[in-house]
Amino acid sequence: MKHFYILIAFLLGGSTLFAQTNYTCSFSANVEMDSIQVKNTVSEESKMLYSPDNTITLQQNKQQGNEETCFVTTDNANFLQSLGGNAVMVTLTRETLLRITLYSIDGKAFIHYYEKMNAGQHTFRIGANAGVYVLVASTSTLSASVKLSVRENAPVGIGRIEEMAIPAILKSADDIITFDEGDEFEVTGYYKTQTDVQSFIITENKEVTFSFIEETPLSIKENGAIKAAFSVGNDKKIYFSQGNLQYQASTNTWRFAENQWNFVGKCKSTQYYPNQPQDTGNVFVDGVRCENESVSPTYNGWIDLFGWGTSGWESGAKAYQPYDTSTEKNDYYQGGATGNSANIDWGVHNPISNGGNEAGLWRLPTIKEWEYLLVSRPNYSEKRGAATVNGVKGLILLPDDWTLPEGLTFKSGMNNNDFRNCKYTAEEWTKMEENGAVFLPLAGYRRGISVIRNNGMYFSASYSEYGIEHVKFSETIIKIVASFSSPEIAISVRLVKDVEE
Repeated sequence: MKHFYILIAFLLGGSTLFAQTNYTCSFSANVEMDSIQVKNTVSEESKMLYSPDNTITLQQNKQQGNEETCFVTTDNANFLQSLGGNAVMVTLTRETLLRITLYSIDGKAFIHYYEKMNAGQHTFRIGANAGVYVLVASTSTLSASVKLSVRENAPVGIGRIEEMAIPAILKSADDIITFDEGDEFEVTGYYKTQTDVQSFIITENKEVTFSFIEETPLSIKENGAIKAAFSVGNDKKIYFSQGNLQYQASTNTWRFAENQWNFVGKCKSTQYYPNQPQDTGNVFVDGVRCENESVSPTYNGWIDLFGWGTSGWESGAKAYQPYDTSTEKNDYYQGGATGNSANIDWGVHNPISNGGNEAGLWRLPTIKEWEYLLVSRPNYSEKRGAATVNGVKGLILLPDDWTLPEGLTFKSGMNNNDFRNCKYTAEEWTKMEENGAVFLPLAGYRRGISVIRNNGMYFSASYSEYGIEHVKFSETIIKIVASFSSPEIAISVRLVKDVEE
């Protein structure tokens, strides 16, 4: 659930304040808000503000004689039962041109009504599809508004119903709300269907500024990054991407997995692994489960196991596309993802659609960075552990600065039974992730179009005469090793970006 804090700052400017008859409230927000309402809870005078309108003047209450006033009200408790439709009433104190506008909750006006009205009460039936709306009734100098919750569809339009009467209980003035000293005001920020209400009492005339600020967790996903730092060297830190890298050939789109526990998987008995049981992943397109062994240049599902150097960069190797399935070692690039060959790194060469959507923002960690992270950084053994997240086995890594969420436990270690002893639901994992935890699923590997899932294998940017250096951990031997693989073995890619001090 979204929450908002409202910060109230009285702007004195260091000068002496003299008695005034009015002052101005201004509002700012770093979240996308539907509207802001200012209401005098004593007089029930109210004003609804919509972007870009963000100021309102509070004026000292005085005897105003026969000046124009405008009221608007709705019987919210029985809104749909009123004459079989959605009804509101506008009360005017003199003859004037009245305009009624119905806004969607995102501030778009889509129904208008204009008519010259006599002084008195005027009732209108509002027709709209089910949803939440804001109705604004205004004259040349005043306006009033109500927020409507329509629960049944009705023909779209605004029509008059003169015989209906509802007591007016809410009043508003355009740009001005009157007050007496000591009155209490409520300021309400609306975000979709949620609200946050704060109040203040007028004790003297001052300018007041309100800032609506969205509450954020300690660590959040931002442009594909989990913003929690992991040390990969004595003076070097990185952010992990929000999930394993995925590719959709039919649209030539790269993305990070939507959740850290997402993997494509799909294992079945093949000529290479005749005894391998059926196994499936948890990534879907239009309700159809994606399969790594369905990889092709036109496949509309997602894949997440890649042969070495298959970023799509023409490296000179025969197999350089993410959908290449050659089982010949020499068809793939022979070398590391550094220097002039950096573009064989998926994150260097490609824009990641949910990772900033620009090439060069991400990279593979080197094998030395993996080793420092896993077996050298301070308290490394306490910040890694085998676990099951939302039914998926894998490896949890904790950031340098870690706070365990209240009500949860974490068991470090790489014993075989830790998959059973350390389990998290999707909701529990969300709390872990908000504090910066990273999860590397056992996503398996692919050779040709044959997939087997009994381990986790993650590329580094490093290469030696023995093959590509990568990190490997499995279901049966739960330990982390810096291993070597042949380039035709397609494995997982987890990209990182440097923390800039």
